[in-house]
Amino acid sequence: MNNKLRIFLIIALVVVLGGGAVAYFMWNKPKRNVEDEKGIGITASLLVKEYQQNEAEANKKYLDKTIQVTGNVSDVKNNQDGKATIMLTSGDPFTGVFCTLKERPGSINTGSSVIIKGICSGMLTDVRLREAVVVK
Repeated sequence: MNNKLRIFLIIALVVVLGGGAVAYFMWNKPKRNVEDEKGIGITASLLVKEYQQNEAEANKKYLDKTIQVTGNVSDVKNNQDGKATIMLTSGDPFTGVFCTLKERPGSINTGSSVIIKGICSGMLTDVRLREAVVVK
């Protein structure tokens, strides 16, 4: 076997093994546990207002951080993946705080006041929380 082919095969083997190691560690990376994290406390209406006024600044404050949102429930449903979701009103009829829950909530009724803690995913038409849990 000539030297160039041997070097190429060694480099290819290192790249494949390195890529496999990175994929393995990314796949088995520990998940965040929102329940154990301290959340930034805010009301649903103030959170939506901050995102509407300046989305870039709001992203700096809240994006990928655990926040604890207080608000009134306007809707409880399941999403296309079968996970429970809760929509919190914000005072703006066109937007609110959309929370995708980790587990099914107990009995939560439309109009009730709740505190939900989750990881902020930014704003699409609504401010989004993922991995959320009902605190109260």
